[in-house]
Amino acid sequence: MAGPLAKYAFINAKLRARISNILPDETFGQLEKAVSIDAALTLLRDTAFAALETVYSATGDLRQAELELLKKEIDLYKDIRQHVHPDSLELIEALLYQFETDNLKNAIRIFFDRQVRKRPADAGEHYIIYERIVHDIPFDIIVNARSFDEVAAACEGTPYRGLIRKFAPTVEADTSLFRMEVALDHLYYERLLAAIAKLDRKDREIAMRLAGVEIDLQNINWILRLKAFYDMPLEAVLATIVPGGLNLNKAVIHELYQAQNVTSVLHDVVTTQYPGLSAMLSARASDLASRLLLIRRILDEILKQEIRRILSGYPFTIGTVLAYFALKRNELKRIRTILNAKQYGIEPERIESMF
Repeated sequence: MAGPLAKYAFINAKLRARISNILPDETFGQLEKAVSIDAALTLLRDTAFAALETVYSATGDLRQAELELLKKEIDLYKDIRQHVHPDSLELIEALLYQFETDNLKNAIRIFFDRQVRKRPADAGEHYIIYERIVHDIPFDIIVNARSFDEVAAACEGTPYRGLIRKFAPTVEADTSLFRMEVALDHLYYERLLAAIAKLDRKDREIAMRLAGVEIDLQNINWILRLKAFYDMPLEAVLATIVPGGLNLNKAVIHELYQAQNVTSVLHDVVTTQYPGLSAMLSARASDLASRLLLIRRILDEILKQEIRRILSGYPFTIGTVLAYFALKRNELKRIRTILNAKQYGIEPERIESMF
């Protein structure tokens, strides 16, 4: 069995160089202050994101530029997959499932709006990725399908087929994709955690911590969505929670719903493991949505501290690979958020709160 140095020496050096090229906060500060989306894209002209200006100039369509960003992010994973040790391949493949799952959800939404809700077709199919991500799925057939049977048939040979068949009756009865989308998210995290479980002990511990924070963030995002659009009772919300979170299990989320001082649910974790974040515990939030947003901000900071811990520690682990992915994901998210803010004329001082 290969040792850590043999597994990670090459990929660690490669990724450390790439991490040094991630856009600094100063550049994002300049982007936030740009007077227009064109000015922001001009600032990106001499970076790895120069293609965004080309796409936007040619189409005038920000969503096409965002699609270009997404394709670049997927290509990053595929590129790294070629250089990692075979022991890590299953994990990288599991991470790619997230992009395929999101793409599938988007394609199903287009079919659903057209066939179930009987809404007129829009241009959504132009923002689907039709190239292979993990499986050869004919997404053109899905967006133009006439029934869930056709959608499921298009997913033959993938783990999605059975899930789509299982939840199709519920979706049609509720006229809502909610339960199917939750099930797809659960499927992704099940595969991710199963891949992590096969790693060596040290790699497994590191990967589980990062995945745990990511799951916490996913759960908070689901809860925010459920509160804003569905106003579901607590029992239904708890049924959507993805298992495996680092700090937010079902008991903590139950307390979160009951607590007036929302930061109390993370007090022990923050003060003992992340004392640098203690100041955030003094923040006050008046309603549930604000309290949940505050928790998300704290979780974002916890993720950043976990990444810094990895990059300052022993270098020859899967942690460097996962830290790089997380940093790139954050970089791309910030770019997308800023460009959308410029598109809608949002003031610079409000942009940072949108991350």
